[in-house]
Amino acid sequence: MAEKKLLSRRSLLKGAAASMVLLAAACQPQVVEVEKIVTQVVKETVEVEKVVEKEVEVEKVVTQVVEVEKIVEVERAAEVTGTFWVLQKKDFFPAMNEWFRAQMVSFCKEKGWPLDISYMSGYTGGTPEIEKLIASVAAGTPADLIMHDLGIVQLRQAYALDSVSDVVEDIEAAFGPASARQKNDLYTDDQWWAVPYFTRSDGGWFQRSVIEGASVDIHGIRQFVDLWETLLEVTQPDKELYGWGVTINASNDGNWFRRRMFHGYGAYRQDETGQYCTFDSPEAVEAMTVMTDLYMNEKWESLLPPGVLAWTDMNNNEAYLAGKLIYTFNGGTVLGKAILDGNPIKDDTGFHAPPGGPVNEEFNSLSANNWMILRGARNPDAAKETIRHFMLSLENQDAIFENAPAFALPAYADVWAQSKYIQTNKTAAELEKVARDEFGRIPGQYPGPAQNPALASADAALIENDMVASILNGTPVAEAVKTCHERYVAIFKEFGLPGEKE
Repeated sequence: MAEKKLLSRRSLLKGAAASMVLLAAACQPQVVEVEKIVTQVVKETVEVEKVVEKEVEVEKVVTQVVEVEKIVEVERAAEVTGTFWVLQKKDFFPAMNEWFRAQMVSFCKEKGWPLDISYMSGYTGGTPEIEKLIASVAAGTPADLIMHDLGIVQLRQAYALDSVSDVVEDIEAAFGPASARQKNDLYTDDQWWAVPYFTRSDGGWFQRSVIEGASVDIHGIRQFVDLWETLLEVTQPDKELYGWGVTINASNDGNWFRRRMFHGYGAYRQDETGQYCTFDSPEAVEAMTVMTDLYMNEKWESLLPPGVLAWTDMNNNEAYLAGKLIYTFNGGTVLGKAILDGNPIKDDTGFHAPPGGPVNEEFNSLSANNWMILRGARNPDAAKETIRHFMLSLENQDAIFENAPAFALPAYADVWAQSKYIQTNKTAAELEKVARDEFGRIPGQYPGPAQNPALASADAALIENDMVASILNGTPVAEAVKTCHERYVAIFKEFGLPGEKE
């Protein structure tokens, strides 16, 4: 029989003590931390801990629950003082204008903001737009938000604009960088002074049936003289069909053509600093000689429609839409008009990136509509929130493109690929290369600052138009260029610039 082992008193006490330790451990509270997020609007973030003890009977286990409330700051919704006042450009496409106004009304209604939206043309009543806006800032009565295609130079001179860099940064984070041209136009002193909205089509427009029917690869033609030679081969004056429908008369289209010619030949109006005029140069003389020869040499007579030297901005539009021009320069309004009127030429119109000259062949860019906030506006926060509403929605951007086909185009790099509409319009897609030019150089301003007020003043004085007229009336080109240069220098000096080097 096995011998029984008796427990000593010491062993018994040790066992009892161990059991009590285990029991005590089992009865200790177990701490469980639960994070509870409370979102509310605050001016600063405060973290608060609130301890709540709850006894739960689970096999004699006490559970202690600790709730940590973290207050998360969210942006306070903008409030409006009085009425939110918006000024809108009345643009070419009625459908685009109407969509914009309807979207603005809907957004402000949703926000509970009283809205006053007016067309800029009605607001100015015939007064120059920039002048009117500057006066409103000086009087302390500016509109809250401007949607237009105005430049910033004069408004910046008058300290009439607020910076909008934070808004542009938000849009670029979503849709990539704004085009180089927009940065040249709207960015200075390390800040954005207007928010790019959409770029506006501009360039060469041609009848596909004529050009492609003659087996011409027009997109491979990158110098003006080569383009004129090609168009001379297909011009048909006996059928009232003329190859070249561009004037050099005083007009936006004429000025734009002349500036491209100068840039193509390496002739510039200012140096890199913007302090000195560099217009009187062999390159400028060569460019003006070639350009005016087009309108004075009998060789080109059949290329040009009758009376082209007296044309204004509307004449080339009308002639192209009437089917009398094979090629012209214009904004996208020429195609837009064909679309609005149901003109069959809309389906036969192609886009050509404008050419250059022997020094610079490739230089293209598109200007843009933009958003501005005037200094002293009562509701700048509401204005910024509105801009973000329109710009951070791809659907809202596509609505503009669709309501202004091949006229309104993306101003930000990634929108070209993300847009659902652009890919459905062949002509709009053809403009991507021009809109996204990596330099965005502006003929007439390069290589100096894009916002030189002296050049803006010279443009208003039409001194280059006077030069062209004098050459067409017999003044030697070199003499006319020199006179124009001297007038530039005088204007530079009016702005406190040296104008020319001694």
